Amino acid sequence: MAGMKHTLSRAALALALAGCGSLQQSAAPILPHGAARPSAPHSPSKGELLLAEANRLAEQVKSGAFGRAAAADQLNRYRLKVVGANPVDDSNFAVYRKLAAARDAGQIDQETSQAQMEAQLRDWLRRWPRLNPKPAEPVFSNFLLHLYGLPPLGY
Repeated sequence: MAGMKHTLSRAALALALAGCGSLQQSAAPILPHGAARPSAPHSPSKGELLLAEANRLAEQVKSGAFGRAAAADQLNRYRLKVVGANPVDDSNFAVYRKLAAARDAGQIDQETSQAQMEAQLRDWLRRWPRLNPKPAEPVFSNFLLHLYGLPPLGY
């Protein structure tokens, strides 16, 4: 089971590095009989908005509409609009973009790209506790950490 979970996790990651993330959105929760339904509609978080855009872009890459680097650029524009810039997300995006371009150029394979991105994310996990001041919302970084099955940056 653990091997299958790892394979599925890597499959999601492969789509992420193909142009963006591709995680299945979970269905609406089933409430127990008699439980009250939420009165207000769910307002998506910035992370959910980023994931939805990543999924849309991943479909564009799969269809051949554009390459990984172009999708990464579009995701970055969306990230900056929704979340804004911060040094942690900017650093992780720079590596993400460089790897997308290298994949497009055939300079590295998927496995190498994943290993390099994971190393970048693990480096930020190590650096985070000493970082001062910490950015308020490292949404892009936490999005990537989630795809890699790593914990979010803590506070």
